[in-house]
Parts: sequence; structure tokens; C-alpha cells
Amino acid sequence: MPIYEYVCRNCEETFALLRWNRGDDDVSCPRCGSQNIKKLVSHFSCTFPAESGTPSGDAGGFTGGG
Repeated sequence: MPIYEYVCRNCEETFALLRWNRGDDDVSCPRCGSQNIKKLVSHFSCTFPAESGTPSGDAGGFTGGG
């Protein structure tokens, strides 16, 4: 089940929800109850099987630089 991250535009609370669907119509802020929210771009991670030659959680030398 994907985790979606949101920020409330009223109180600036950042929160995450486990959601089966992408519909954001019924999402509300857990702090103030507002539905004036914005979906954030989330980070993700991946792991490789041990037999792939790359240790689990290792980005294979990627440093993120440009």
C-alpha cells in the first residue's frame, strides 16, 4: 500500500497516509481538520536481492550529485 505525504495549507502540518487509491477528495488534516491540503513529492527507497551483487539499501555508488 503506498504512503502519500501531505501538507496542510492552513496550519502547515505535514502528515502521511497509507492509501489504496489516489483520490485526495476525502483527505483532511489530522491537526485542524482542513481539507485545504497539498500532496508532497515523496522520497522512495529500494533494495536489491543479495544475489544481485549490491548490498541491500546501497545505491551502487550513486552520490546524488550532478
